[in-house]
Amino acid sequence: MIQLINSILLEFRNCFKRTATWRWFVIAILGFMMRTDNRGITSIIAALKLKPRLYHNLLHFFRSKAYRTEELSERWIKTATKYANIKRVANRIVLLGDHSKVSKEGLRMPGIQTLYQDSMNSGKPSYIEGHNFGQVSAVITNGHVSRSLPLITELQTGAKTSENGTSLVSQMLELTHRAAKAIGEPVYVALDAYFSSNVAWSASDATIMNDGVKLVEIVTRAQSNTVAYGEYNSSGVKKRGRPRKYGERIVLRDLFADTSSFTETTMTLYGKESKVRYLSLDLIWKPVKRLVRFVLTVTNSGCCIFMSSDLNLDPESIISIYAMRFKIETSFDEQKNDMGGFAYHFWTTALPKRKKWNKSVPSDNDENLRKIEKTKQAMMTFVCLNTIATGLMTVIAFSHNREIWNCYPGWVRTLRSVIPTIATTKRSLAYVFHDSLKAFAPFPSFAFIFSLLRMKKFWFSNAA
Repeated sequence: MIQLINSILLEFRNCFKRTATWRWFVIAILGFMMRTDNRGITSIIAALKLKPRLYHNLLHFFRSKAYRTEELSERWIKTATKYANIKRVANRIVLLGDHSKVSKEGLRMPGIQTLYQDSMNSGKPSYIEGHNFGQVSAVITNGHVSRSLPLITELQTGAKTSENGTSLVSQMLELTHRAAKAIGEPVYVALDAYFSSNVAWSASDATIMNDGVKLVEIVTRAQSNTVAYGEYNSSGVKKRGRPRKYGERIVLRDLFADTSSFTETTMTLYGKESKVRYLSLDLIWKPVKRLVRFVLTVTNSGCCIFMSSDLNLDPESIISIYAMRFKIETSFDEQKNDMGGFAYHFWTTALPKRKKWNKSVPSDNDENLRKIEKTKQAMMTFVCLNTIATGLMTVIAFSHNREIWNCYPGWVRTLRSVIPTIATTKRSLAYVFHDSLKAFAPFPSFAFIFSLLRMKKFWFSNAA
């Protein structure tokens, strides 16, 4: 397990100009993997039992110019596909994409906007102040258990506040395109109904490679009021007026009234065997003015309509790909609550205080703008490194599950899976790390840490 961590951390050495910067990267990753609370950088120093004076060095690392966050994300994507068994369907890697809203109330924190969240949970307000993150994940599997493997996370804003005026849909497809290019293989991306728009389809069509193969194909859920059209077959008699383009208008939800023509089968969905009835239709969707494959599905959970930009993908594969999409929701939950992936506290006095009613006027001073950009970089670096740490923990959980359970100091009443969760893996690593640190000396990723530790009798002291 430790050897695997060392090998993966060494993959990032070339992303840094100096060895010292790479070592701070290692400290940050290990701190995310072993801390027991989400108090920002303070918890990293506490979890690794480092000397208190190193706090400011680590704080400076997140604003350093010795690396590029985009390069770190690209290297992690390549490393993850190298060390993990990634799920493939029809010779394409399956990716998952979605947004997650994070509440932030800092008055001097850049990028905060008013966000709407639709939830049936009474504990969640309809509107919050915070950041909106888009994430693209892969699906890691051992043949029986599958989970989301985070690849890249990025702060995204709406069309009115984004730098180039692009919508959230365009930004998510661009993020998917970047991930696919880093992987170097064609992919399917599963998205929810928010992305069933011509903007997403147009962005997918723009990812055609030199050999004519589309790099990104979309599988999503259609809106409940989706209307499609059949192909128009001309009778050969020329009539007055503009030639007709579309055939019969079809309200897709009305087709569920008679399911006698549906195909019935049994599929494994959400980890359970389920009876599924489906009907596959290739119809013209007016927003994109071309054929789209619609799959009308009836399961124990109800009726649903799926869409695919790939007309050659069989209906059962479309259903199974979309069923994997929910895994990114549980991954978001682990990254938020278990890993503290969005618990950053970076701010700057160069940014005017954000006011509730009046919009803050950004500074036009070059020095202040530089400080604001460095604060944004610190936020992005924090989220990027935590995404890498979360993915690394997921890879370890699948490849060294027995070793993790042997080291686990707690007790689990109901063992739902042989693959440990992020919380279990994190606790096992924290339990054995310091006791085994001397044995890790031959590994370059751990040898330098021993000299940075506090003396054992001062482990619980806050004094330098």
